[in-house]
Amino acid sequence: MPCLLLAMACGGGGTHLPEAAGGQGEVLVVMSKGHWEGAPGAAVRSILEQPIMGLPQREARFKVAQTTSENFSGLLSVHHSVLYAAIGGEADSTGAGMYRDRHARGQLLVRIAARDPDTWIALMQREGPDAAEQFDEHQRGRVAARLRKERDAAIASSIQTAFGIDLDIPGGYRVVRQEKDFAWLQRDRLMSGGGLEHNVIEGVLIHRHPYTSDSTFTVPYLVELRDATTRAFVEGPKEGSYMIVQRGFEGLDLMPGGHATRLDGRFAYVMHGLYGMHGAKMGGPFVSLSTIDERDNTLLVVEGFAYAPQFDKREYMRELEALVFSLRFAGDASP
Repeated sequence: MPCLLLAMACGGGGTHLPEAAGGQGEVLVVMSKGHWEGAPGAAVRSILEQPIMGLPQREARFKVAQTTSENFSGLLSVHHSVLYAAIGGEADSTGAGMYRDRHARGQLLVRIAARDPDTWIALMQREGPDAAEQFDEHQRGRVAARLRKERDAAIASSIQTAFGIDLDIPGGYRVVRQEKDFAWLQRDRLMSGGGLEHNVIEGVLIHRHPYTSDSTFTVPYLVELRDATTRAFVEGPKEGSYMIVQRGFEGLDLMPGGHATRLDGRFAYVMHGLYGMHGAKMGGPFVSLSTIDERDNTLLVVEGFAYAPQFDKREYMRELEALVFSLRFAGDASP
């Protein structure tokens, strides 16, 4: 077990702490300027700015900002995601710790300390990937909390009636199509970029299928299942066009990636990939979450997709991932 997980603590300010702040997708790194411009800073960026898999263009996992310990006060000290680097004289010991609500409610602070830069870099390389996972989960949780507040009661009620599930669908979504065991929800928004207004589409697909065996939870099977579903129900902008999974382009392997996870104690499978439109020029990233509905032993799939060709996709997909992970079966306790 990474030692980062062995050192968890909470702040002592309780309700007197301010609310955490900061931009979505950001991590604030507290490190001296000299170290930031040297090898320790490069070690941080190599982990926190790794490109995200499953996006159509290169995007860093987080937007990374830097400040010094002397300037880590006021609004900076209440940032929601902080990596604190204690190197040399700032380190009273060597190790890594994770602290919640240290300076603000809703803050996650990871402190990595070492008495010399080389030891600190080695510790960062060992603990950094786990820290990045914790920041990811923390930020998705912040988005999920916002979605619960923005939940559209009418849409949520319609989905519960049709599928017996709860989803935190925020305002602005509409039902594009609903069939037995299938629903397509979508939100269209005009967003400003480059001095122009561009249409951004966020979509949610919900579909149910017979569950036959554990071999269901593999990327090839779920890709074929998705294609069969979208071919039948998700038409594109041109007559005869429909949504498909992108498998490759000009020799590049674009097959989605997937892995097992847990959803409120249940087994689930997450898949990230790219979709396109057969017969039309349109595409973008998608995320799907598949699990078993034990009430009738069926496979339930909830997925989100985005179309935003003029914009980065990271934060659209972070929100859609939080949305699909809000899945709860009716009657289960709310998170």
